[in-house]
Amino acid sequence: MVRELDDGPRLQQITSVLFAGGMSRDEARAAVMDVVFERIGCSRVSFWKFERTEDELSLLCFASRTVGGPFETGARRLCESEYRDYFNALIERGTYVSADAMADPALQPMRDSYLLANNVLSMLDAAFLLNGRAYGMICCEETRSLRAWSASDVGALRAIVTRMAILLSGADDPVLWATPSLPLHRLRPDPSAARRTV
Repeated sequence: MVRELDDGPRLQQITSVLFAGGMSRDEARAAVMDVVFERIGCSRVSFWKFERTEDELSLLCFASRTVGGPFETGARRLCESEYRDYFNALIERGTYVSADAMADPALQPMRDSYLLANNVLSMLDAAFLLNGRAYGMICCEETRSLRAWSASDVGALRAIVTRMAILLSGADDPVLWATPSLPLHRLRPDPSAARRTV
């Protein structure tokens, strides 16, 4: 548990340099990814946020990096029907742990569009929560083999995301406050979707 606390000063330094104008947002995101890689040791880290598209909030992967690879900003998007079951499970604990993502029932709606397309075998996610709302999540992914995430992995990622939420909420950051979010309650199936399939 003590090792998890060691990330705090480093995350504080990253955000301080960012808000002082010493690095870009993408450089800060890449630096946070380095912290996650070093602490969790996963294959890929991705950052997700909600984005309003027409009449619903989609879930957008706006930054990712494979260990040893370049920082990528190519957008990958999930619609609500693809992330609903996953989100409902995520908000119950603030983290989502899946040792076998391809066989995970809550992840089946995104299996073809995201898991298979990106060879995601195992996932460990922590929600970015602030004032009773979810703004997005940080996702650790394994693409080489299945992984049984340990309690220390879960605790470490939760600690990193919680620390980032505290640091960003204390800053005058218009990007954060302008980001769409969802309240922390379960998403219900769209009744019009059921009518359209009849």
